[in-house]
Amino acid sequence: MAPKPLFNHKAGACCHDSGESPGHVRGQQTGETPSPIPAMGNMPMALNVQMVLSENKLIGEKIVTPRIVNQQTLDYDAFCDYLAQGSTVTAADVSAVMKQLEKNIPLILGLNAKIVASPDGLTFRPTVKGSLTQSQLKAKLTQRKADYMAAGNTAAAEKIDVNRELMASDLATSDLTACIVIDMPKKWDSRFQQSVEFKRIVKGLVIEDNTESGSGSDDQGSDVTDPDNTGGSGSDTGGEDYYE
Repeated sequence: MAPKPLFNHKAGACCHDSGESPGHVRGQQTGETPSPIPAMGNMPMALNVQMVLSENKLIGEKIVTPRIVNQQTLDYDAFCDYLAQGSTVTAADVSAVMKQLEKNIPLILGLNAKIVASPDGLTFRPTVKGSLTQSQLKAKLTQRKADYMAAGNTAAAEKIDVNRELMASDLATSDLTACIVIDMPKKWDSRFQQSVEFKRIVKGLVIEDNTESGSGSDDQGSDVTDPDNTGGSGSDTGGEDYYE
């Protein structure tokens, strides 16, 4: 089941459909009381996690890993509303700046520059991908030689040595792909880790975590087996702790 957004102006699935006051955030699927957006900064942050027991072929033993469930979405319009609260700008002002970021960040990166976009050091930078191996070069040269032969240009075909050594100049710029990398500030991780809590979800409900190793009373249930699972993947759906 797809996660529901906190509220979605465009889709109409927001507080206006339920009689709630504007800016109101619906609670998660754990019986929590919904809280208005202005109070979100004072709420204890919590991640709903589900523990998954799986067979890991890479290490040759069972492993328990967490994954996030019941994750909600703060859509773009709601995010602009939230950023504007408590400031002298409106949500429309925030949206205008965000649209300028979307438009201009790729242009600036195209000037072979990186952008420091926050006081803590959020950085956008360009990177490039592309490679060529010895075997790939041989395949390209073989095809080129065959094309010359098919065109009747025997002299050009005979000049091509399909077994020659790979050189750096063999990788053409047309084979490259430009990409954008975002470097998150380490301070953000530290700040997040210090303030966030975890809520263990079993059968869709928040439960007290096991305090003794090996108790495992509620973690096993209607199990499914996935021997190729390596653990740690995220999920947007709820459920109970289970064995993969």
